Amino acid sequence: MYRVSRDASTQQNRHQTALRVRRGAVCLLGVALLLLLAGCGRAQQANPATPDSYVVTLAADPALPVVGDGAVSVTLRDAAGQPVDNAQLAIEANMSHAGMAPVMASSASGKDGVYRVPLTWTMAGDWYVDVKFTLPDGQKITRRFPLQVLAQ
Repeated sequence: MYRVSRDASTQQNRHQTALRVRRGAVCLLGVALLLLLAGCGRAQQANPATPDSYVVTLAADPALPVVGDGAVSVTLRDAAGQPVDNAQLAIEANMSHAGMAPVMASSASGKDGVYRVPLTWTMAGDWYVDVKFTLPDGQKITRRFPLQVLAQ
């Protein structure tokens, strides 16, 4: 009888040890999965803004962009609120997830500080639009704008 009791106790200890090992393995798997997902982000990340005194705004046309042809209007104003013309504008629009080709556009002229650029949105979802101005004196101004594109 003593032997049976001792075997039951040993079996219960083995069962508890096995449960601890499984819980540890599940925790390690969860941590590995989180690290893997964190590594899936885009490697190309532009600086969200340069330290300057310029005001840059972006408006989509249509206001709620849909997949297909559209445009953005980017406004550039100096610290005094005056429009800035004669800057070179380069736009790179990317989806917020990896695997999609960026949409590129540029403009060499603005009127009253407004630069209108056509863009073709290739997919519905979350996008970010990197706006890069080069002023006539060579100064660079960058901004990033989040944008959601809807399905038609």
